Amino acid sequence: MFKDVLGGIRNRVDGALAVSLIALDGIPVETVHGDDGSEIPLDVLGAEFGGFIKSIRPNTEIGSGEVLQFSLVTEKFVTFLSEVTPDYYILLVLRPDGNYGRARFELARAKHLLRDELV
Repeated sequence: MFKDVLGGIRNRVDGALAVSLIALDGIPVETVHGDDGSEIPLDVLGAEFGGFIKSIRPNTEIGSGEVLQFSLVTEKFVTFLSEVTPDYYILLVLRPDGNYGRARFELARAKHLLRDELV
């Protein structure tokens, strides 16, 4: 089921290079690469983002509540980390010219498709 949902995101989001379901510790559960996304270090990105989420999660000083989605825009990639459950996230990597709006829509949709499988 995970591979089907991730593959659907990859197929429906223009510019998607790779999609991975990761645990909060950064370990991938399932990954789907696009045609030119196999060189993306998803394990490193997942570990770094997971560490960031853990570091700001209990931060009451900023009063932001739980992190539901995090994005990082660089010269080469646009990455989204989107919560499925408090312990699992979807990591989506796009080309800079990818469709951000569709990406966010598909990540929200995937949350509902995957959540019950992970609880």
